[in-house]
This record gives sequence, structure tokens and C-alpha cells, in this order.
Amino acid sequence: MNHRYIYIIVFKVAALTYLLCITLISCEKSPVSALGIQERIALSFGGYDRNYIIYVPAQLEARPAVIIQLHGGGGTAAGAIDVSKGRFNELAERDGFIVVYPNAIDKVWNDGRRSEFSTAYLEGVDDVGFIVQILEDLRERYDIDVDRTYATGMSNGGFMTTRLLCDRADRFRGGAIVTATISEDYLPDCMPSQPVGVIVFNGTADEIVPYDGGVIRVFNMERGLIISTRDFASFWRDRNQCSLDTEIVQLTDAIDDNTTVSVEIYNGCSVGGAVEVYTIYGGGHTWPGGKQYLPEAIIGKTSREIVACDVIWDFFKKL
Repeated sequence: MNHRYIYIIVFKVAALTYLLCITLISCEKSPVSALGIQERIALSFGGYDRNYIIYVPAQLEARPAVIIQLHGGGGTAAGAIDVSKGRFNELAERDGFIVVYPNAIDKVWNDGRRSEFSTAYLEGVDDVGFIVQILEDLRERYDIDVDRTYATGMSNGGFMTTRLLCDRADRFRGGAIVTATISEDYLPDCMPSQPVGVIVFNGTADEIVPYDGGVIRVFNMERGLIISTRDFASFWRDRNQCSLDTEIVQLTDAIDDNTTVSVEIYNGCSVGGAVEVYTIYGGGHTWPGGKQYLPEAIIGKTSREIVACDVIWDFFKKL
């Protein structure tokens, strides 16, 4: 076989491997071990056989809080644990809450984007209903505190977290959106029934999900139009009836990693609502404080200035 054709084949295989990882941030790895119990639970919903991974700490508090972490497009529940270095599990051990990592159909959530690449969109998969059903299962198993349920996710998982807040603000007290905002397709349909806590982490050097909005691109393939981080913050400021008064804090540049972080805090929000936006200057399509799951040339830098899991949990506790 001609060496040129061999090279082309190898390049295409490598590119496909990168695509599967990038489109939702992490190939599956063995999860970080801890002291509690981690297991996979099967669930039938909406005509599909679904499943999720649950982590229950050794010392579970009475009526525990729940964090649901959603993997990115092309990723898995185990990959979500890996990309955040299992930090939510460690925090659960310390504070006694439950962590849940669901799996999407064909590894992509129906997050509101109208995409021909998404089986979930094309088949009308009810991922919102699936995640709410997980909460119902947990109520029966562990008597969870329904007033302390939260969602978070990165990329496709971040967009799906936004959709959960839009559709079921009655079931989620807050959400943490990482490397995501909301699609222009879904924006007119986002009508939360009540104020919710929203914290956002976006990098200015993210070349996949652009900080300033526009087209999501993966290897020059378009994955929908999104609004900017600034417009996203304004959207939630209005929905949570926050004042125009904001506090901007530049965090100390403690680590020489060519990234810096500022946080914009919106004041005077309605009870139950809060808005904080973390801008990662120089940060890429990554989970702050998490794993550099692909080379910087592909996804950009992972900031070490903050550990997103810790910041997210501290934010949720204040709601």
C-alpha cells in the first residue's frame, strides 16, 4: 500500500479518537477510588434502557444533598469522574452528600441544540425526564433532601445543566455550567419557574465553545450557535431579578500556569437565586483544577488557579 494512503488512514483514526474525546471531554477511565460505595444502577425510562453511576459516602448525612454531574458529548459517566479527578466524591466523603453521574444515549445529551449529530435530539429523547426520574429513585433509596439537589456539567453536560434549570427549576436549587452557555435555538424556550442559583466557568481561550458566543466547532464541524458568556450572565441576572450592582474580584495569581481568574458576583438577587461568573483568562475547553485530558494544542489550558469542584460545592451550600 502507498505510504501516503497509510498516513491518511492513520491521521483519520487519530482525528476520530480526538473527536470522541473532545466532543465531551474525556475518554472513559477507571474512576478514582474512595471510602464509600460506587455502583452502576440500571433504569428504564422513555422506552430506553438507561443507567447511572452513584457514589454514596461512608458517612451519609441524614436527608443528604445530591449533586448530579453530567458528562460532555462523546463522554461517559466514568469519564466525568475522571475529568474532575473524582473530587466530588472526595467532597462527598467529607460532607456526606450523594454524587450521581448519568450516561446519555449514544453519549450525547438532548440539551436544546437542534443537531443532526445528536441521536437524543433526532429521536426526541427526554433527558430532562430521565434525570428527574433519577431523583425519584434516590428519594426512595436514600430519602434525599429534595430542596438540595444540584446539577453540573461540562460542554454538552454544561448545556444540559442549563436546560435542567430552564425546564425544572422546581427540582434543582442550582446549577454549575462549565465551558457552556445556552444555544440560540433553546434560548426562547428557557422560562424557569422560579429563581435558581447559577455559577458559570468559561475560558477566554476556548476554541470549541467560544467565550464570546457564536458557532461551536469541533474539527471545523459546526455544533450549533450559542450566546456569549456575557449575555448568558445577563439572562440569569434578569431571571433571578438581581440588581445591576456587581462585584468583580480578581483572584490572586497563585500558580504560574499562564491563566488568571476573575469572578463577577451579582448582588440583590431574589431569594433562591444567585449568579456568579468565573472568567478563566487563558483557559481552554477544560475543567478548572481537573485533568488535562488532551494536549493544550487541542483543547487549551487547564487552569490550576482554582478547583472548580470545591468552588461549585461552596456555592451550592450558600443557596
